[in-house]
Amino acid sequence: MNTPGLRERKKSELRELLSGLALDLFSKRGFDAVTVAEIAAAANVSEKTVFNHFAMKEDLMLAGRRELWARLVEDIRGRRAGVPVFAVVRRHVLSIAEQLQAAPAGKRLAFAKVVRSTPAIHMRLFEMSLEYERQIGDLLAGEVGTAEEDPTPWVVASLIGPLSRLAFGVGWGAGKSRTHAQTLAGIEAAFDLLEEGLAGYGAHKGKR
Repeated sequence: MNTPGLRERKKSELRELLSGLALDLFSKRGFDAVTVAEIAAAANVSEKTVFNHFAMKEDLMLAGRRELWARLVEDIRGRRAGVPVFAVVRRHVLSIAEQLQAAPAGKRLAFAKVVRSTPAIHMRLFEMSLEYERQIGDLLAGEVGTAEEDPTPWVVASLIGPLSRLAFGVGWGAGKSRTHAQTLAGIEAAFDLLEEGLAGYGAHKGKR
């Protein structure tokens, strides 16, 4: 009998397999030219199985992004007293940039090619960002105890989506090549711009 840990590991392995096959097919033929049925056949599973793991075709490319967003929400929720929210986000974005740098270059280039050339994926990314930005806004509002008419927590949260995308080179001259050092410098510069007005926001008095 499979243990829960083994079942979860098998699910994770299948998701990685499906995502990898999808990336390979999308990068070679284009997102719109590849069907979910073809991806299922390449993995020797049913189309229904694919949709059991990924709600939409676009999610085959973005499962990792959802996991990163969920991790960021938890990092913000679990930060210690006195730690501003943007300090957590800065560490998170720089960490993602380092993870991407460690990934095989071919995979990075294939992913960037598909994302940049597919409007449907851009829209799904936007929807995902809104979903998690709303969660972060609600979280900050609860921590700060803001008045209902004060939009500040949600304004702050709305900045986090664009900042997180810096690690992927999305939204800042994405068609231009840059070194890893330039990517890190660009991320640091963007966060530095926030320091004067927002760096201390969310340094709540809770956990120690």
